[in-house]
Amino acid sequence: MAGSTYGQMAALQPAVPDNVPEYPLVLYRSATKEVQNLYNGRLYYIYDSREEEHQFFVDRKYEKGAVFYDGQRYDSIPMMYDIVRDELVIKHINGFEPILLQSPKVRFFTIYNHNYLNLKSGNDINPDMQTGFYDLIYNGKTKTLARRIKQRQEKINERKVIALFPQKNFFYIYSNGKYNSVHTRKSVTRLFPGQKSELRKALREQNIKFRKDRERAIVTMVARYDELTKQ
Repeated sequence: MAGSTYGQMAALQPAVPDNVPEYPLVLYRSATKEVQNLYNGRLYYIYDSREEEHQFFVDRKYEKGAVFYDGQRYDSIPMMYDIVRDELVIKHINGFEPILLQSPKVRFFTIYNHNYLNLKSGNDINPDMQTGFYDLIYNGKTKTLARRIKQRQEKINERKVIALFPQKNFFYIYSNGKYNSVHTRKSVTRLFPGQKSELRKALREQNIKFRKDRERAIVTMVARYDELTKQ
């Protein structure tokens, strides 16, 4: 997971200048081999593009991030994460066409300061957890994941069908050799009964209401647990 050495960054090379015939084509092809591999996916169709709500993480526009794809890391890549289909979309280097990356080849990506890992059921995570992209929201001793889900829904307004994309977040804390699903404050403290009062105190100190800010509350509690149990 996070903390491993993922390889060197691939430098994005400009197109071959038309007015420089002596440009060493062999060197160009060698330098852009990895980049060409990134952009050889199929085109992605942005569905429901006119609706107010959308299927993407945070925003319906490209945001530059990093992706580790097919054994190579790429930085400053314009991308969008389709949460509904659990797929990563990038903008082609030579135009505006959205390209769909092959999910099995994506080891991790970062977008909006969030680190998404491609985790496999029964291998990286519990057998009852679905294979896919998980947001590593806390990367301390007690790793914590968020699985973000959007499901396309429809409503009728003045005889017009409107697409809606409500989001749900599911949280998992690694403890006792497995990832444990947590949703309430009690489900978190149940994992760490010896530090129950201190974890509640951590929320009070930062004036965090669990139900109103569940993600921040979970991270705060886990970070306090790690602090209390560090050796």
